[in-house]
Amino acid sequence: MIDSTIEGRIKVLRMNHGPANAMDLPFLTAVADACIPDNSFDGVVLTGNGRFFSAGLNIVNLMEGDDDNAWKIIETLGRAIMNIMTFPGPVVAAVDGHAVAGGCLLALSCDHRIGVPGDYKMGMNELALGLDLPSFALAAVRRCVPAHRQFEVTSLSRFYLPEEAVELGMLNEINNDAETETLKISTSLADSLAPFQRLKKHLNAPALELYEKEGDSIDQFIQQWKTPESQAKIKAAVEKMKKS
Repeated sequence: MIDSTIEGRIKVLRMNHGPANAMDLPFLTAVADACIPDNSFDGVVLTGNGRFFSAGLNIVNLMEGDDDNAWKIIETLGRAIMNIMTFPGPVVAAVDGHAVAGGCLLALSCDHRIGVPGDYKMGMNELALGLDLPSFALAAVRRCVPAHRQFEVTSLSRFYLPEEAVELGMLNEINNDAETETLKISTSLADSLAPFQRLKKHLNAPALELYEKEGDSIDQFIQQWKTPESQAKIKAAVEKMKKS
């Protein structure tokens, strides 16, 4: 599900959950728990399986579950994102494949994001399914995407090639050896851990303050999920996925 190794003082997390790293409750729980700080590591590198960073929520699984299961999944996605954003050390993503919807948000929650060159996409399509973004998702977007591009990224359901993602702030750079570079950067930042922690706290404060002010919007997200309009769009998306 997640392969974890320690390189010096950096925990390297390789997501390995099926072909697309689609997010179900056990997978999200593993991601959230892996990013709880302890004394064995100072920073984190997060990467995918070489084709997918993550395709986002497993909507087939969500469609088959009840409301309580859906709430737990969304809540755990939020916990994973907040654990990464508030981790008291560097969290650097090597985006090595498609990062879609919740997978894109997981990347955006990291402090620095290095993509590999290639024909893969990043983006969020929730609004095309009749859903807006919970407050924890908006916090991840706000810390990366310039204010004048946030409407486009969150509302137009577009997917972006790596070079376009760099322009939008979704990726910081592209590197042929992204994983090696992420380890190098996270190690360098962890070597100045105390000042980095203070800097990260100050840089994240505006997005986290808005997150606290807006409150928990998971119930509203689940209500949107249940509407006939959203269910029809989601079912059509599921059928399209099954045929692909």
